Amino acid sequence: MSATRPAVGVVIPVRNGARTLAAAIASVLGQSPPPDDVVVVDGGSDDGSASISLSLGVRVIAQEGRGLGAARNQGIAAVAGDLVAFCDADDRWTDGALAMRLARLAAEPACGAVIGHLRRTVIGDETPTPQQASRLGQVEPGYTPGALLVRRAALAAVGPFDETLTLGCDSDWFVRLVQSAVRLDVLPDTVLLKGVRNTSLSTDIATYRRELLQVARGFIDRRRRETP
Repeated sequence: MSATRPAVGVVIPVRNGARTLAAAIASVLGQSPPPDDVVVVDGGSDDGSASISLSLGVRVIAQEGRGLGAARNQGIAAVAGDLVAFCDADDRWTDGALAMRLARLAAEPACGAVIGHLRRTVIGDETPTPQQASRLGQVEPGYTPGALLVRRAALAAVGPFDETLTLGCDSDWFVRLVQSAVRLDVLPDTVLLKGVRNTSLSTDIATYRRELLQVARGFIDRRRRETP
């Protein structure tokens, strides 16, 4: 941990991500300043993902629950650091991504969480679906964990990722963040290269739409409870 900044812990969930995992980890470890702790949460991979992680000097823990939300929650509990960030196995942080987000939190003590922008790209030899291909190169605000740096107090205020949601757990968490009293700042800089692949969870359109409807209902219900 630096004497001038809080410690940063990074959570990397993976399940059979050997083709892209090393690049994801390298993009995190290559930051200046580097994070203080990195933990890979392995969801039962049988392609050597755990071995790759260990060879790069990061901690690996076996996932206990089911799904992405459970992996994120377990990683948050296991990783050391007053600040927490994420990088999925098929994504990469850009150069300077951590420093930019750290600078904002250091300059703005009232800010509980900060995101940058993301750019969708093909990483490795993946072949995107036609829908994914139509979005390649697009830059947009990174309402996804890979673009996020968050204080632990803010994590506690928003609550854990919803482990009942297969695909919508990230969207649900960010909706709850925006509805909470936690201040979220959005940087104009691109901090995340969001990898696309035709086997990603988000290609299950029917489940994704169903869960997004559930997320929307949760948003409306919370709004109604808050309305006097």
